[in-house]
Amino acid sequence: MAFTTKRPSSKRFFQLSFEGFKPAGRNKIEQFFSLWLEFFRSLFLYLVKKIYFLISLLAKIFVFILKIPSELKTFLTKKLIWSRGRLGRTIATWFVMIFSFLVFTVGEIFNSSPLVVNKPVSASYLKNTTDIIPKKEIALTSIPEERKRNQPFTYTIQQGDTLYSIGTQFKVSIDALKYVNGLTDSSILSVGKEIVIPPVAGLIHKVKSGDTLTSIAEDYGVAPQAIADFNYILDTGKLAVGTELVIPGGKVPVVVPPIMVYDQQPSVGFGGGEASPRKGYCAWPTTVWTITQYYSWYHNGVDIAAGGQSGMPPILSCNNGTVIRAGWDPFGLGLNVIIDHGGGYQTVYGHMSRIDVSYGENIGRGEQIGVMGSTGRSTGPHVHFMVKYNGTAQNPLNYTP
Repeated sequence: MAFTTKRPSSKRFFQLSFEGFKPAGRNKIEQFFSLWLEFFRSLFLYLVKKIYFLISLLAKIFVFILKIPSELKTFLTKKLIWSRGRLGRTIATWFVMIFSFLVFTVGEIFNSSPLVVNKPVSASYLKNTTDIIPKKEIALTSIPEERKRNQPFTYTIQQGDTLYSIGTQFKVSIDALKYVNGLTDSSILSVGKEIVIPPVAGLIHKVKSGDTLTSIAEDYGVAPQAIADFNYILDTGKLAVGTELVIPGGKVPVVVPPIMVYDQQPSVGFGGGEASPRKGYCAWPTTVWTITQYYSWYHNGVDIAAGGQSGMPPILSCNNGTVIRAGWDPFGLGLNVIIDHGGGYQTVYGHMSRIDVSYGENIGRGEQIGVMGSTGRSTGPHVHFMVKYNGTAQNPLNYTP
């Protein structure tokens, strides 16, 4: 008899069916164990068969999946290449037709959809929105800054005015103000006094006999055409004597005065601002002798340049005295030293790169007080050397050896 398992008619999952099977054994215990051993053996064989079937099925599926690319390649090669593109043309034709149908159909659906709202744009919105309607640029003729005032005028000095504040207000240089009005650094601006304000960034020149447009331009370091354009000069070959011309961007001309040499030591007065020359009163203020700018009515000292030597030369004291200023000058001298020599005499040393003395220090004649430099309003290494008597600038060359 065979030992089998089958689905019972009852609700139990399995039911043992012996169907005439007689288990071996001499007694009931052996028969019991023999019965259950045969049951587990049959169950094991059943599970092995099912597992083998499942594995075989999965293997066949895996092999089929692996063969798909090869079969597809064979199919495409056979149909598209061997058939000389007949199937390819058919597929392309159907693809274009279906795509066109979808575009027209779906596009019409979205166009009529309530999600797309065509709201009218109000005129007021367009009026204030430059992103939608670009604003047309209109070319405007603007008057250049330097042509807004092309004529000099007089200005009445107010309380607290300085040359620097007036120059800043009217956009002219301090040198231009001093040149036009005959002022120096020591000039006093009296409240109520009228001064001439030149045009913006320009000077004023009064035409003299023999002047030409070219000679005037050379004197002030500008182009002749600039003078002609600014003053509306049509005939540049004829300049009327006495005409005041505006020199735009003109630089104050450098006038080199003759060096005066005196044979005797005049006496020094104490009543006024002018002192008689005293040759040899001062030692030469440095170790170099190159003068780049001399004393004049608009330049209150001499400029002694460093020249081509390596390193900056020292600055030496003119005579015995006491340091009454050692620091920075905000009006152009940069690092500077002022020494009081007594008797109304003072000397000034400007544009230094280093100061070696301090306020209140007593200095001997020819003693080093600093090093030449180019600080402040300066275009190169030099020392601006001034001699003052009772506050009035003197020609330093009348006091040096």
